[in-house]
Amino acid sequence: MLRAVVLLCLSASIFAQSSAENGPDFSRAARPRGWFYLNGIGHQYLQGTNYTVIAAAIPVLNGRFFGVKIHVINRGTNSVNVLPEEIAADDSVGAKQLALYSSAEVNDKLLRPTGMAKFAGIAFGAPVSASGAGGAPTMTDLLREIIQEAVAENPWAAENAYPTLKPRGAAVATTPNPQACDLGCELRNREIGDGNGPQLVRRSPKPEVIEQTEFLANTVPPGGDACGVLYFAMPKLTDKAPISANGRKSYRVTVTVPVGDEKFQFVFPPE
Repeated sequence: MLRAVVLLCLSASIFAQSSAENGPDFSRAARPRGWFYLNGIGHQYLQGTNYTVIAAAIPVLNGRFFGVKIHVINRGTNSVNVLPEEIAADDSVGAKQLALYSSAEVNDKLLRPTGMAKFAGIAFGAPVSASGAGGAPTMTDLLREIIQEAVAENPWAAENAYPTLKPRGAAVATTPNPQACDLGCELRNREIGDGNGPQLVRRSPKPEVIEQTEFLANTVPPGGDACGVLYFAMPKLTDKAPISANGRKSYRVTVTVPVGDEKFQFVFPPE
């Protein structure tokens, strides 16, 4: 009996020493999870056994799409493939999977001329239709005059059809300090990076910006990461939609990110 107790204590001591050397146990039963905010947008993070995933999601591009920013960090010893078509976004209220759009499809939809854009095209030299019966001015003539006056007062508006949007204030990384910077702080610093990483935009940026920030298929090596933005169809508000704190109906989207043999799931209310 004494020998068994000694062996048990020795095994426990060796296991504790091994755990201390190899770091914390990121098992599926107890995954570190949390939030941090960056430029007003909430980011969720979830730590797995070999990978860490950071995700943020909001309605973007004038509310025409639901943008999801994914950041996958490989903390393991083997490379892993991350494919955008395997990442799913589901409308939790309507129980419907949201369609995924490529950057080319998003740009095609955003550049599709609307009624107002057609009137603007008339002002910049597009063919003009005849006036109403008897030469009386029509609504088209009125809108053309208004647009021409606006362009005359602001000639730069014709050249800057896609304004470059900048954040209100550049996020500043916290000075690395193991005693003061917790897991959320470290991941926030990594998300900031050099400040040029992909970000979610609420309004329509230049088409090349959408292409450059798109999340593409990548093989993430040990110690590496992959980051980008995916665009899904906007969920539809229904009578079953939950009521937010401001008394309005809200969306609820569940995003599932498979990485290797692990799955990371995030639930996003509207920002």
